[in-house]
Amino acid sequence: MKNQSEKMLEPTGMAPPFPEKWIRSDPGKVEKFLSGMSVAEQARCVMQVKGRLKQDLLLLSPRAVEVVRALPPEEVYYMVKEIGGADCLPILSTISPPQLQYIFDLEWWHGDKLLPQRVRDWLVLLEKCDEPKILYWLLGEDMDQVVMALQALIKVYKNDEMTDSYDGVEGLQNFSPDGIYDIFFKVPDVAPVLSKFLKILYESYPDEFFNLMEAVIWFPVSPTVERAYHWRLARTSERGIPEFEEAHEIYSRLSPAALQVKPTLPESFSDGGHYRVAPNYPIAQADPACFFRRCLALVRDEARLDALRWELVYLANKVMVADLRDPSDPQAQNEVMQKVMATVNIGLELGSGEDARKGAALLENTWMQPLFQAGYGHLMSLKWQVEKLVKDAGSYMDRLLNGNERDYLCALVTYRIPMVDEDSGAGKSNPRVRHFESLREIRHAETFLRRLKFYVRFCRQCLEVTAPGLDEILAACRYPVNPEDVNLVVLASTALARYALFREISCRPLPPVAAQTFLELIFLPRIVKEEPRQCNEDMVRVFHDKLLNTPLAWTEEDKKFLQGLMAQCMQNLESQFGRIDFKSGFNWKFTAGLCVGSE
Repeated sequence: MKNQSEKMLEPTGMAPPFPEKWIRSDPGKVEKFLSGMSVAEQARCVMQVKGRLKQDLLLLSPRAVEVVRALPPEEVYYMVKEIGGADCLPILSTISPPQLQYIFDLEWWHGDKLLPQRVRDWLVLLEKCDEPKILYWLLGEDMDQVVMALQALIKVYKNDEMTDSYDGVEGLQNFSPDGIYDIFFKVPDVAPVLSKFLKILYESYPDEFFNLMEAVIWFPVSPTVERAYHWRLARTSERGIPEFEEAHEIYSRLSPAALQVKPTLPESFSDGGHYRVAPNYPIAQADPACFFRRCLALVRDEARLDALRWELVYLANKVMVADLRDPSDPQAQNEVMQKVMATVNIGLELGSGEDARKGAALLENTWMQPLFQAGYGHLMSLKWQVEKLVKDAGSYMDRLLNGNERDYLCALVTYRIPMVDEDSGAGKSNPRVRHFESLREIRHAETFLRRLKFYVRFCRQCLEVTAPGLDEILAACRYPVNPEDVNLVVLASTALARYALFREISCRPLPPVAAQTFLELIFLPRIVKEEPRQCNEDMVRVFHDKLLNTPLAWTEEDKKFLQGLMAQCMQNLESQFGRIDFKSGFNWKFTAGLCVGSE
């Protein structure tokens, strides 16, 4: 008979079998739950909470060390980076040597270059653990990597005729645990920590200390680094982190044959089944309301769910390498994972026709990489549309856009993959540019592009403003003061004014007197003095109907875009002039709603 906690864990869900708030508000109850779970169940439970709650939950487990070591190295590394700094020491104190080695493989290298300062930083951090983690690593890791790390931090000499040259040690702090080997620290602030570890090594394992010091003296530096890098590549490849050439294939065209390849079992990813649970942090990055998560909730095969999590980790590793991102940077980790989950979500929507049941079937029967490539291909199709539009319309179109539109267009065309500028608007200091996350957002961008194409056609054929003509308008325009404030809305508002006054469609700047007369005509009488004036919609509708008679091959969508433009014109006039008392006079330089010239 299964106990209650086991029943609550079946099937594996996206939340622990107790309210997360209990972890801090009622830890006693959580401990009771954990005591009835297997190590694998506890590990799954830990991965289903976020941030520091992971560590808090681990500390409540009566088998915390076993649980930590049951976690995949990828999950441990992500947890350490998420918590950060010395706050993650309880985790570091319990991890296994292979988990620690995985951290070193990602943290110590940039490409094929060893980073001595990062080696030093991790030594300082691990020195604070209750157990001498570095000592176990010194004893258990391959000699080339240990020697390479030490050669980056120290020089070693001894008092005999072959090794007593002591070149290049002037001014370096030195240390000798045995009176034979003189150790000089090339990185000064590593001296207290490393001398402590080396002293313990000498006192507890003198033969290993002797072999290590001799290796630091005699191993040639460059070949040692090359061998260490070779073994590092072998280890990271086993964990799904390929070299650049292989990783860059993630951005190749999708082969239809890839969709026919059946996904494999989780044992193929998890080091021969050593790690009994799959990492959960990729799925944790996905919006709970997104299509991917809705489809995932319909997948009942536990083995497929685990394999799917592994596939997402390996996919993120490929993207990290292909994009030349630093895996030790938490921001880079989050951005890559968001990119992967967003692009897979788009691919899943495309492949399933946005049907959740068909999406679940795809998750059960398709690798994640083809879904990513399908989403990537669709995004690149969007980018090519943007590039063609920019190439065809050039700077002329850019001058018709307002600040929001420019920022949105810039995010679409600037980056390798089109992005969304969430806070698009002039004058912002910290724009939030993010990846497209759904087909709905892509359709919005495609509509935006069609609207820009309409703007160009409308301006040229209806308002009869060409690129040279726009230059002439700007040259004659005294207000707005900043030429960048003259966009299509301002031009269309000026054309509205000229039609209301002179029954002509033109964007030539208005004399100040004519502009003021227009404003007195366009606004309805104000009922409440404190309220802003409202535009006369009938006057705007007459202009709208006149525009529809101009020689443009009007489509139904064009007519909707024109309605939107007229609404923007009214909003523009009301925001710029709706509160002005025309009888008292005003200064045009503080406005940016109409093209106004000299008297």
